[in-house]
Amino acid sequence: MSILDRTYARIDTTLKGYLRIIPKIQTRPLFTGCPACVPMQPLDPAQAQLPEALVSQLKTMDEKLSAVLTLLSRQAMRDDFPIPVIIHDISGAGLRFSSEHVFSLGEHVEIVVSLSMYPLGLIGTMGSIIRRDVIEDTTLWAVEFKDIRDTEREKIIQYVIAEQREQIRDRRSTQS
Repeated sequence: MSILDRTYARIDTTLKGYLRIIPKIQTRPLFTGCPACVPMQPLDPAQAQLPEALVSQLKTMDEKLSAVLTLLSRQAMRDDFPIPVIIHDISGAGLRFSSEHVFSLGEHVEIVVSLSMYPLGLIGTMGSIIRRDVIEDTTLWAVEFKDIRDTEREKIIQYVIAEQREQIRDRRSTQS
């Protein structure tokens, strides 16, 4: 994946991730996500014809359930994906991460990235380690995605676009 062949925009970031080494790329992914779990649209009290107090209570319950599910999911991730990583940049084609673990070039991995904490937004993909970079005494491992569902790639692309917008807003606010 050379810079000239780049198809997807890349964004610098700091995200938590969980990784496991797999014997070969044809292994079925352990992380399957939740394809049926689609974020609900915010409840409009006027459309729902519910009292405002009830809508407020339901929103509070939803936030608490999201927090509990996040904690439970984190423990399951640690069990299934024992190598914690920090994602330094990400695109629709791959990512770079740091870890205390030492990897080999060509090694196949399955990685789960936490794009958001509340509500929990996880993506999972399989890939292989294609490069080792050392930047300011930090070893970064580049992963090229080999087996990624279209919905997962779309989540990454949406994340990258949202982060780019935020960076543009930040630059504009510091210039004024």
